[in-house]
Amino acid sequence: MLLQFYEAVTQARWFKWSSIHAAAVAALLEVNGSPGESRSLISDSISQHLQSTDEVALFYCDLMAAFSSRGLKDRAMDFYTELRSMPHTGRKAYMAMIKSLCLMGLASEAEEALREMVSLGYQPEAFQFGLIAKCYGKSGSLVEMERVIASMSDAGIRLGTSAANIVLSCYSSCRDHSKMLVWLKKMRKLRIAPTAKAYNFVLNSCPTLALVVQELDPSLPLSTAVLVKKLKSVSTLPSEAELVHELLASSSVLDKATEWSDAEVKLNLHGFSTIAAYVLMLQWVDVIKRRTLPLEVSVVCGIGKHSDVRGEPKVRELAQEVLSRMGSPLRLSTRNKGRLVAKRDRVTQWLASFPVPEEVTDKSPDATSQQPFAFTIFRKLGQFFSTLV
Repeated sequence: MLLQFYEAVTQARWFKWSSIHAAAVAALLEVNGSPGESRSLISDSISQHLQSTDEVALFYCDLMAAFSSRGLKDRAMDFYTELRSMPHTGRKAYMAMIKSLCLMGLASEAEEALREMVSLGYQPEAFQFGLIAKCYGKSGSLVEMERVIASMSDAGIRLGTSAANIVLSCYSSCRDHSKMLVWLKKMRKLRIAPTAKAYNFVLNSCPTLALVVQELDPSLPLSTAVLVKKLKSVSTLPSEAELVHELLASSSVLDKATEWSDAEVKLNLHGFSTIAAYVLMLQWVDVIKRRTLPLEVSVVCGIGKHSDVRGEPKVRELAQEVLSRMGSPLRLSTRNKGRLVAKRDRVTQWLASFPVPEEVTDKSPDATSQQPFAFTIFRKLGQFFSTLV
């Protein structure tokens, strides 16, 4: 039935054959007990749509990835055997092979393919080194992971934004918080900013922070300073609070996620996990308290199209809950169910009454940010009279 449906779709005028889609259907047929139809689809795909050995090699790489993701490791290895017997020399084929082998957890085989690629004169990218290093890290081979990371410079790869963030993702894959902290500090010294992906995987690797976001209990921190304090007091990992503090010292991710114009300031949470979205919102509130606001303030969080379970807007639900606890006036837009919005006057009034956040940009994680009692009283009186004015 599945094969007939796929064949019917291929007859549509708008259909364009895709190696990835064909491999996915073949794997689905195999896992559903139709190995004959799966083999027939693979054979027809090669004979009808692929012109060169490099194209066939890329198809085998897609088959390796599709079959291994369905738990069909033996069949995936069969495709790898076929792939190794082919006379392919294309750079793309080697890059795809390395990716598929890493998806299968075969780090040493992927590294062998990388060496072969280099020996043929093809320049690898930081991405391939990162895949192999993460593959070693996930298997617990931290020594091998660091060896691959160190070999990037030998291959002539400069430590720029891409390479630095790939190394960070390697350490996060094995949840080595102390190494992540050291690497983040090194990036700051080199003035290399973490990317949104790095922001996601660093924060997602923090178990205490993940628990805070999952439980959303009454003691949920509503500012970055309180969050760091809570992590210091409850986390069993000595580096977790300092790691979050170090990540908060950079505003690069927040700057890219925030759009300012005369009409609106907008925080875009697309692409962020619930954990990262929570921390980013706390950072955002700290920033907009110190800025003159435009006519409208909004948070774009989507409607769950890219959630683990499609249609469950986890980021939106989190944003609503956190902003509600803050006493925020932002509410769901009647025109866009993935957007929380409020007018400037109401937001300004709310921010004036919302507690001023303690400073967390101090580079010393042990430095106290508490201010004298008298200063706090004068500051709150100033806020009160400013709202009357």
